[in-house]
Amino acid sequence: MPAPYDLFDYQAYWEPRSYEDKAEKIALNKFFKKIGHVQSLVDIGGGFGRLISTYLPMASKITLTDPSEKNLRSAKKRFASSEKIVFKKTGFPVLDFADSSFDAGVMVRVIHHLSDSNETFKEVSRILNPDGYFILEFANKIHFLARLKAIFKADFAFSKDLSTFEQRSKESIDKKRIIFLNHHPKKILADLKNNDFEILEILSVSNFRHPIIKKILPLEILLLFENICQTLLSFIYFGPSIFILVKKTYKLDK
Repeated sequence: MPAPYDLFDYQAYWEPRSYEDKAEKIALNKFFKKIGHVQSLVDIGGGFGRLISTYLPMASKITLTDPSEKNLRSAKKRFASSEKIVFKKTGFPVLDFADSSFDAGVMVRVIHHLSDSNETFKEVSRILNPDGYFILEFANKIHFLARLKAIFKADFAFSKDLSTFEQRSKESIDKKRIIFLNHHPKKILADLKNNDFEILEILSVSNFRHPIIKKILPLEILLLFENICQTLLSFIYFGPSIFILVKKTYKLDK
């Protein structure tokens, strides 16, 4: 049975999204400056390798995983000349790796397809070495525009409700298409801590992801503001995408 992304042109999806792509790479670069060089890194659900060039200099060996054979073929073709990248078809709920396999992990635009964040982080923690780093991105339930819409609807409990927010239409749900969930930051942080991850830094990303703003302002100006605001707006979880850098803590009693 094909994975959902085998039936979807993911590379074409990114062609008109240069701002979002570069905004995410800005965030990754900030985190990798703190992490430094690692021996082994896994990109969980890395698709066609969109982000590989960002962290390629930061690891001696890179493993890109994805459940989609189509995406993996594209990634292999794009990076055929690199001997330090390996590609593996695997996905949740069980990642096909031994315990403590990697020094660092990256998971961007994946968890919005997963309903149980706690079990997801448990599996990520399992494959990371003690003191391993993990970079997570998730779709933010309580971003600024979502909160604004909730206020207009007089839904004052929206921001306090830690449950996920389903983005699919009723038609998509009825046809059992792949789930797309926005997660509450407080729930994500709690689940990370529950699985022995220490929160190191949080960034608010794609803060100006609005069609009107992107049409008015040149890309260079948008990215300048983006770079400045990722940290400034992180405290209020402003953007539609949140990036978190965490470190796996080692406990002797486990």
